[in-house]
Amino acid sequence: RAPGPGPRRVRPPGPGRLLPLEELEALRDDPLDGLIKIAARYGDLFTYPIALQTIYVLNHPDYIAHVLVTNQRNYSKDTFQFNLLKTVAGNGLLSSDGEVWRKQRRLIQPGFHHSRLVRLGPIAEAASQRMMGRWAPHLDRGEPLDVEQEMLRLALEILGEALFSNDMGGQAEVITGAVVEALDHIVFRARHPLTPPAWVPTRRNRRFQHALLTLDAAVARLLAQRRRAANPPDDLLTMMLGARDAETGEPMSDTQLRDEIDTLLIAGHETVASALTWTWHLLATHPAAWHELQDELATVLGGRPPTLDDLERLPYTRAVFDEAMRLYPPNWIITRRAEEPDEIGGYRVDAGGLVLVSPYLIQRHPEFWARPNTFDPTRFLPGATRPGKHTYVHFGAGPRLCIGRHFSLIEGPLVIAAVAQQVRFTALQPQVAVEALVTLRPRDGLWMRASRR
Repeated sequence: RAPGPGPRRVRPPGPGRLLPLEELEALRDDPLDGLIKIAARYGDLFTYPIALQTIYVLNHPDYIAHVLVTNQRNYSKDTFQFNLLKTVAGNGLLSSDGEVWRKQRRLIQPGFHHSRLVRLGPIAEAASQRMMGRWAPHLDRGEPLDVEQEMLRLALEILGEALFSNDMGGQAEVITGAVVEALDHIVFRARHPLTPPAWVPTRRNRRFQHALLTLDAAVARLLAQRRRAANPPDDLLTMMLGARDAETGEPMSDTQLRDEIDTLLIAGHETVASALTWTWHLLATHPAAWHELQDELATVLGGRPPTLDDLERLPYTRAVFDEAMRLYPPNWIITRRAEEPDEIGGYRVDAGGLVLVSPYLIQRHPEFWARPNTFDPTRFLPGATRPGKHTYVHFGAGPRLCIGRHFSLIEGPLVIAAVAQQVRFTALQPQVAVEALVTLRPRDGLWMRASRR
């Protein structure tokens, strides 16, 4: 529905304070499906009371643009989502706000310039080949692999080498395990606000603290190695260590460095791993798309490894990755806090209200996407007719657009091209339960049978 004029300065529709039991059960049993059903009932802007907080759910591109672009200064990251993330990543780029965020963004942005991402091509290819080398026993015997864990390790290796010139392969299992443990913990706390505070030594809290110590130790080793280097490489880490504030001339503090590196480690590998995991599931369960991908790879690459220069000639490969992120956006929920009263679509938004935008919702909106629940990469091919702006927002929008967007859009298709030429995955189950955690993850991993092509 296009946003109509609506009644002015009135409360948006919603269930009121008495929540229907069937809606509560739907949100409890399947948050994603429940959210879609509730949005279908109340429309593209509605309020929903959760944990004594009024939440405004926006599911129209004009409303999303208002919050994330047009009037974005009125909407801060002082929300439960980002405040919980701060317990893991501190005041890094993902969770910081205001002038702190603007200063850090200016310092870090050059590290993601296209000229610096050129080295990502050979790094992604080499890491993919090492991964498939590790798979050799499974491939020979047709044994199942947990594709989610493999993608987590691969994404961490690529990020570590591309941004920090560091071989994290030997630490991958420990670091990815710590990241998953920490992120799962904050989701648990968000869903169970009455759980004991972090200082109470419960078993869950002890695991969380151990995960934080593991991440801190990895960052400390990274910084210590770089500071000892006689000829440090020209990468993002060196750039961050040499960065100086334009006004004070001061370098980043060790605390801020730790927060930014933790943020990059977490956001830079867990999200891409999620997108790649769902890509393999979708390809394995859609044979026509798999064959179309194979035809393109055979025509363009002819069996040789992909390079950065090949990406423009691999539109279907890129479209597969884009469509996987439409259906399973790693960043499935975006929250903001209204600092001042506002009006959206003719409805009142109170100061302090929590505004929720779900890429999962808008990217499956039936009024903007034909066959919204169908995997169809052709909708992202050059020349295809697509919905307008802000109907595809898993990287965010406006000034807070994800700093790693281009990194992901290079890494994902390169990995797909490298792996799909040599390996075929067979789904062990056509339907996979989705857990809506910090990212969207398959419940109990994604076990698939891998075989050589």
